[in-house]
Amino acid sequence: MKSMEIKLLVFDLDDTIAETGKEVLAEHVEIMRRVEEAGVRIAICSGKPTYYLCGFMRQIGLKEPVLIGENGGVVQFGVDLPPERYYILPYSVEAARSIEYLKEKIMEILPQMFFQPNLVGLTPFPKNKEEYDAIARLIREEKDQLKDVDIYRHFDCFDLMPTGIDKGSGLKYLGGLLKISPEEMMVAGDGINDYPMFSYAGTSLGIHLEEPEKVSMNFQDNHEMFLYLKKRFLSMEL
Repeated sequence: MKSMEIKLLVFDLDDTIAETGKEVLAEHVEIMRRVEEAGVRIAICSGKPTYYLCGFMRQIGLKEPVLIGENGGVVQFGVDLPPERYYILPYSVEAARSIEYLKEKIMEILPQMFFQPNLVGLTPFPKNKEEYDAIARLIREEKDQLKDVDIYRHFDCFDLMPTGIDKGSGLKYLGGLLKISPEEMMVAGDGINDYPMFSYAGTSLGIHLEEPEKVSMNFQDNHEMFLYLKKRFLSMEL
């Protein structure tokens, strides 16, 4: 059976397109631009809010980028602010109340906590291990109040999202807008919050995953992945 043409290529940001807090290598930027020119729509799907992704993706120079922010909670077309096309995925009132409740509890014990300015989820960034452990302990203590919230633990922060909103649901929503099936999607990521989009897309690329069985292909680093994309999409140019 002939595999379907890939119409949408979706990247996680940190440690996938670029190392956390670092720039994208020029060689990788060029590959992304040429893949788009070859007719593949490119999106970025991150835990970061879309306004953060706007500044980042503006430097990449793609013609029609799509931004999926807050782990699938927000979908935006293009990098302009305000955006012309912008969608917030629906979620329950109960989840919104639970997230606000936890934010208030965190502020009671850590009043100087920095929260990522989200529209949907809650992302506190502790400054040190003591603050990180304090938030983890609070989440455990308040678990009965968070039954409608999914929690992702990262090395530097926590993402708390309404249950039902994740990178897979964001990808599904975008696919509906673009009329693109899961089989026509290829996704790339490196972390546990990428697992929902690995499960949804027809082809998945992992970056040094501890569970390589979660993806179609697992690469040692993002450079190896970009070389694969160059060969996969641009071989006719070589």
